[in-house]
Amino acid sequence: MEKYDNIVKSSEIRKLVDKKMYQKALQILDTMEIGKIKVLTDLSVFAEVYMQTERYEDAEKLLLRLRERSNSRRVVYQLIKLSIKRKQAEAAEEYYKEYVAIAPRDSEKYILRYRIDKMKGVDEQALITTLETLKEYDYIEKWSYELAKLYHKAGMKEKCIRECNDIILWFGEGVIVEKARMLKEFYLGKPKQPEENKEDAKVREEENQLKTKDLSSITHEV
Repeated sequence: MEKYDNIVKSSEIRKLVDKKMYQKALQILDTMEIGKIKVLTDLSVFAEVYMQTERYEDAEKLLLRLRERSNSRRVVYQLIKLSIKRKQAEAAEEYYKEYVAIAPRDSEKYILRYRIDKMKGVDEQALITTLETLKEYDYIEKWSYELAKLYHKAGMKEKCIRECNDIILWFGEGVIVEKARMLKEFYLGKPKQPEENKEDAKVREEENQLKTKDLSSITHEV
């Protein structure tokens, strides 16, 4: 019965983590005996819950336990994240070396490098170089906008505008695209719309009235 309960609870925790509802996931996790859980993927998810709810010591114990059983790329990645959250630069660098050795071709290493360097307070140019290198391997919306912001902070206007244009072109729509558009407009301003003559304005008003009438009719029928 307990084994079945753990399976059900683990499934519920995974669903909550997918929704980033970490506090609710933690409430369930605290009702479980973690020592009896054997599934590595579940333990990795539990470690993420501990990390996101700032239960760092519990997260570290669980990750080190996982590391003894499987020194996988994901476990080392989580150990780096944990070290960054705890601002433990030396530990983060050691785990980063392990990560690169395990996955030398993984573009994620550039994101980790960026996060470690940002935590250490390195200069903007080094951060820019890392994200420019990432862009060569994998163009990721979140990090391309981060690069645009760095260009902005460094006073690199042309590069900032160019990066914003790339984001708009590649990703088309969404929250980050709108942010990139706003950042671009900071430098260039919104393009002026052509003035509408009286005849065009009259036609547009009539069209809007017809649309409103049609919508009213549809709503009434429903």
